[in-house]
Parts: sequence; structure tokens; C-alpha cells
Amino acid sequence: MCEVMQSSTDQLVNTTTDNTAVDSVITDAEAALYDRQIRLWGASAQKKLRMADVLMAGINGVGSEIVKNIVLSGINSITLLDDQLVTTNDSLSNLFTKRQLGKNRAEVARDLVQSLNPMVAVKSECGNIADKDKDYLSAFQVVIVSNYDKQTMFKVNQFCNELKIKFFATAVWGLFGFTFTDLGSEHTYVTEEDVKREEEIIGDNNEPLKKKVKLDDTVKQIVEKKVSFVSLETALAVKAGKSGYGLTKRTSSSFIITHILLEFYDKHSRYPSPDSRDNDIKELAILEKQVIERLGVNEDIISNKVNDWHKHVFGELSPVCAVVGGVLAQDVIRVISEKDTPIRNFFLFDGISCNGNIESIGK
Repeated sequence: MCEVMQSSTDQLVNTTTDNTAVDSVITDAEAALYDRQIRLWGASAQKKLRMADVLMAGINGVGSEIVKNIVLSGINSITLLDDQLVTTNDSLSNLFTKRQLGKNRAEVARDLVQSLNPMVAVKSECGNIADKDKDYLSAFQVVIVSNYDKQTMFKVNQFCNELKIKFFATAVWGLFGFTFTDLGSEHTYVTEEDVKREEEIIGDNNEPLKKKVKLDDTVKQIVEKKVSFVSLETALAVKAGKSGYGLTKRTSSSFIITHILLEFYDKHSRYPSPDSRDNDIKELAILEKQVIERLGVNEDIISNKVNDWHKHVFGELSPVCAVVGGVLAQDVIRVISEKDTPIRNFFLFDGISCNGNIESIGK
């Protein structure tokens, strides 16, 4: 039976979801704990992080990597949501389940996650995000879903857009994985850029003249920018077309493989399983042809380097989870702190060639 579990350290930290109630002053204890990262991204960014309440749905291998990184960053609270029980497969990649077979993954993970950072309120809940309504999501500023099916991700993404919540999705299949970011129609952030400096000299008529400067004669300047995002459903609806608007021969093979694996789930209500490896490999080969035809892309878009990719999409591998989870967690930190350019909108990892690509799909 599933229970809601909450951190025993709630008395030590402010766990309110009302950000206005959070003290704007960083305490001495926080300054000591977060000293290195405050030096990296500044006190203002740390204050924004400590006001964020995050929902992590899916405490699998890649989900555990994401949780580790964002809890260590110093957010206000995290809720671990999962309806799956621990299996032997979790021992391959999950940081927190520790082979407690047959127990709920979120509940098993809670105490270990809490031990990472006593200043973060850690909660666990048994449940499936597909069954949650919009009111449930309204308590969070960031929602992350891991290894869910396409329709569930579409639904949660839509709710997040309506509530102006930052939405992230991810999945890892063997040597492959992806992350997706949707921050709504307008996300504001600041970044530091090199700006060419112009030296002024006074002429005979006392009017300032511009002097041509060297290419390396620049100064650092903080620039505020805005960027818009599209939903996952919109991005996955994009087919072959002109560069910048549609899929081209330059589009990553991993993006097409992601399409195929999501299609596999639609058809079988699961992702490829080692228990039916031979049959799943044959099914993936069939789906590859169908997806390539449906998207209207060149049949050679999946390069020769990954032409046996069907054999490498089973289970979750710890190194792949570390890469994909690390990339998404860093993006979450950037988004919450509103500092530096977020990923727009896919990060795609191919473990066969050990290569990661960022693809901006959809307008």
C-alpha cells in the first residue's frame, strides 16, 4: 500500500509553496553549504533556487540522477512521484533503490535523497502522473517526467503551459536518451556576452569620433533575453521541410530513433524489454520504416554508425543516465535561476558514437 512520506527535517526548513513567504536573506548555514555554487552563479540565483518546488515523476535511473543534482543545488522542496516497484533492473542505474525489491521506488528513495541535503524538503508519493489533474500540478514551479509514454507527456505538458509551469521530459533506452524543455511562450533570462568596445577621441571640432577597435577589444556585459518554446506535441508533429522549419538531412539520427521508441510505446504500452528482445528488435525495424515514411525524411537519415541501434535500446545504463540526467538537471538549474541560455528544446544522446546533440524543433 502506498503512503505519502515527508521529510523529518521539515522543522528545519521553510517548506511553504508560497514563494513570497520565503526569507530573501541567505542564512549562514546556507552560505556555508552552498558556498562553491554561490561563487559560481551568484547569491541572487541561489535565492531563486531555494524558492522552487519541483515535482519529479518517475524515479527510475535517469530520474534518480536528476533528483541528485537538483537537490544538491538547494531548491526548496522536491516531491518524488512513482507507482512502480523496485526490480532487479533498477540496480543497473538507480542511485537510491538499493535492491529493496517489491517496494515503491519513490518511498524507498526518499530517505537517501533527504540525506543528500537536509535543507531541502523531500516528499514521496505513490502514484502515476497520468492520473493527476491540473490542480495537483499547480503546487509546483517545475515538473519533470521520466520514461513516460507520449500521450501522458502531452497531457502534462498542456497542463503546465496553462499553469505557466516549466515542463521537462526525458527518457533513457539503453545507449540512447533524450531530454525536452518547454518553458512556455516567453521565458526571460540573463546571460553574459562579449560586447565590442568603442574608444572615443575628440576631434578639432570637439565632436566625438568613433575609432575602429581591435577584435579582442571587448567588455563583458549582462544582457537580458527572451525566448519562446513549443510544446512536445507540436515539436513531434514536425515533418520533413526547409531548414529551421522542418526536419532535414542534418537532423540528428537520435531524434528519429526517439520518434520510433515513442511509437513503440504507443503500440505496445511499454518500451523495449530484455524479456522479449528478439521480437522487439524485429518490431523496431518495422517501425523504423513506418516512422521514416510518416515524417517524410530520407531513408538514410539514421546513419551507418547507428544502423544496429535496435540492439542497444534495452534497459537503462548507468553512464547514459548520468549524462542525460546531468544535462537535464543543469537545464533545470539554469531555468529556475533565470541565468544563461536554456536548451531549446531537445538534447539527444547517442551512446554508440558517444555523441550528444541539441536540436531546436518546431516554431
